[in-house]
Amino acid sequence: MAVRWGVLGAARIARQAVIPAIQAAGGVVEVLGSRSLERGLETARALGVAEVVEGYQGVLDRDLDCVYIPLPNSLHKRWVLEALRRGRHVLCEKPLALSAVEAVEMDQAARAHQRLLGEAVMYRYHPRWALVHSLIGDGVIGELRQISGNFSFPLEGDDDYRWDPGLGGGALYDVGSYLINAARWIAGREPDLAEAVAAWRGGVDQAASVSLRFPGSGASAPCLAGLACGFAAAEAQWLAIEGTKGGILLDRPFTAWHGEALPISLRVGSGLVQQIPAPPADPYLEMIRAFHRAMDTGEVLLTSAADGAANLAVLDACRLSLAQPGARPLAVRQRLSGRLDPASSA
Repeated sequence: MAVRWGVLGAARIARQAVIPAIQAAGGVVEVLGSRSLERGLETARALGVAEVVEGYQGVLDRDLDCVYIPLPNSLHKRWVLEALRRGRHVLCEKPLALSAVEAVEMDQAARAHQRLLGEAVMYRYHPRWALVHSLIGDGVIGELRQISGNFSFPLEGDDDYRWDPGLGGGALYDVGSYLINAARWIAGREPDLAEAVAAWRGGVDQAASVSLRFPGSGASAPCLAGLACGFAAAEAQWLAIEGTKGGILLDRPFTAWHGEALPISLRVGSGLVQQIPAPPADPYLEMIRAFHRAMDTGEVLLTSAADGAANLAVLDACRLSLAQPGARPLAVRQRLSGRLDPASSA
C-alpha cells in the first residue's frame, strides 16, 4: 500500500520539492493543513492533494503513516511532539529545533513512541556526495586539514519569517546549518571548538562567519573549518575541502537538483584540476525513498534526529559565542560533549 502522508503548512519548499517527491516515491499526500485555507486550496489543486484543512491539528486527526513539517523553526518542537504522540512517523525541516536540548527531547520522544523522526537535510542524499566521501575515504586528498565554504543569497522583503527572531529566524539557523552539517559530515567527527561573529538586522543575524576545530587523532593535526553564510550578499554557494595531498571544490553543494550533473573539481598536489562527473538526481526524492525504507526496515537515516541534535549543539555554541563572548570555550566544550543543560540554552 502507498505510504499515507499529511503535510503541516503550504510552505514553498513543500509545494516545489517535497510534496512532488513524496508522490514520485509512490506515497500519497492525503491531507494538507494551512494557516491560510485559500493558499492551502491553491497548493492542493496544483499538486493533486485530496483534502485541505485550516490549521494543523486537523491533519493529525486523519489516519496517516507520516507527517512532513515545513513550519517556521519555532513551531517544530510543538508539532513534532504532537505528531509523535499521535503515532505518526515525522520528517521535519531543518533545523530540527531551536536548540540541542529541544532536539534531544524530540529524539527521545520518537524512541519512546517507536516512531521514525528524520531531519529534512536533503543534500546528503544526492549521489554526488557519495563520490566526495569515496575520494576522502580512499585518501586521494590525504589527511583533512581545512574546510571552507559559503552559502549566501539576498533575502528580499520584510515579511519572511527568517527576519523574525521570535520564529527562529537568522542566517545561522537557515543557511549556516547546511555548512555546519557538511563540515561535520566531511570531518567524520564533532568539533571541540566553535565560535561565530555576526552582522545583525532587527534582532537576527543577517550574516555570520563560523570557525570550527575538529580534533585530530593520534599524531594527526586538527582540521579547521571557516564558513560564511547570510542574507545580505549576492547568491554564492560553494565548499572547498583541503587535505595534505590535494583538494576538492564543490559548486552548489546543497542545491544541485533536477537534471543538474554538477561535477566535482579534484586537485591532487599542484597539478591540473580534474573534473569528475557526478550523476544528476533529485535529492528530495532520494530523501523520501530513504525515509520510506527506514520505516520498513529500521535502517538509520543519514539525517537522523540524533544527527540533527548534534548539529544543533554546534549551532548552540556558535549562538552562545555571539551572546556571551567571554563564556565561549566552556560553553562549547559542554555542548559538544553532550552535557546539555536546558538552563544554559542559547
